[in-house]
Amino acid sequence: MQVTTTQTGLAVQQHAHPLLAKQVKYEDENIVFESIKAALAISFAHLNAKKLETAAMDFLANEVTDAIIEKYPGIRISEIKTAFANGIRGEYGEYFGLSVVTFDNFVKCYILSPERANLGKTVPALEAPSMPTSHVMFETAKSNVLEAFRSFQNKTKTFERIALTAYNFLDSIKLITFTNQEKWEFVDEAKVELKRMLDNQKAVETRPLERRKLCATIDELANNGCRDQVINVSKALALKAFFECMLLEGRDLNKEIDQRRGLFIELLKKSMEDKKDA
Repeated sequence: MQVTTTQTGLAVQQHAHPLLAKQVKYEDENIVFESIKAALAISFAHLNAKKLETAAMDFLANEVTDAIIEKYPGIRISEIKTAFANGIRGEYGEYFGLSVVTFDNFVKCYILSPERANLGKTVPALEAPSMPTSHVMFETAKSNVLEAFRSFQNKTKTFERIALTAYNFLDSIKLITFTNQEKWEFVDEAKVELKRMLDNQKAVETRPLERRKLCATIDELANNGCRDQVINVSKALALKAFFECMLLEGRDLNKEIDQRRGLFIELLKKSMEDKKDA
């Protein structure tokens, strides 16, 4: 069968080859959670292990989901299922109990396995994609913002991964209207928040090398360092404040973004012209 790169053809490839599916870092976190929860249930069933209570299974699935997204963001959902299936069958060696550590190790062993390496060699070659139109770029950016808004409302970790992209887009189309003074106030808040985050990481970190790295970062922050990290956290805080205003004022975020479509296309056109002149 000839492989094409039309939208239909690409969809067929994505369905047929695991490595052409979305990486978990780009999946909706709820979809990843439900998929992992189902894979865990299958693992317990295949081993005829004692079934966990709903709350215990939810806790295990949540912990495994967080670990996988943080440590293996490039893996695909179908690969996670493969890793679990291989692991419980002893393909990655002996294991003791079905815990977060066990399933984390299954994924790690799968990532490093010859099976995964060989899978990478079979990915169909794709033609270089054409440049998306300005309207497609706008819709993609809007979709990211709306996903960040939903994640903010539902208090999921997806917000942390896409907050910077969402903020930059809203700022570029002038929906973020904080004054310079307000933005500097967010920077000051970010320093405090980043210090708190680093202290929390240090409190639970048991590896000496990683603790030393955290201590060095905390010292750097105390000396007005870590500029990029501070800016990123400040933008996330500003985005949360913006979303809170949207909710309190009952505004329609989707509609307000659509009203800035012309501005986005105009700015994009100017940016492309500047690049040609450079």
